[in-house]
Amino acid sequence: MEGEKFESLLDQVRELHRLADELSRERSKFNAHVRARLIWDDQNAPPLPPRQRNLADEVVEALSKARLTTAQSRQLYRVFFGSGRR
Repeated sequence: MEGEKFESLLDQVRELHRLADELSRERSKFNAHVRARLIWDDQNAPPLPPRQRNLADEVVEALSKARLTTAQSRQLYRVFFGSGRR
């Protein structure tokens, strides 16, 4: 993904991270839900209230954008989850 488009996506992920912090008291549960959906394991995604689920939908969409380099994908994960782990 080109630099300017990637920077815009990076800003979007930072904002989603901020919103997730505000909306969820159980951030680990929210993150587990997002991670499960990113690896197509919806059955093991912890249930979330509707507002958190809607935000999780946005996070999953942003983090699964096509045409990212491996380095770009890792950077987005670090920004949202705080580490390079998936």
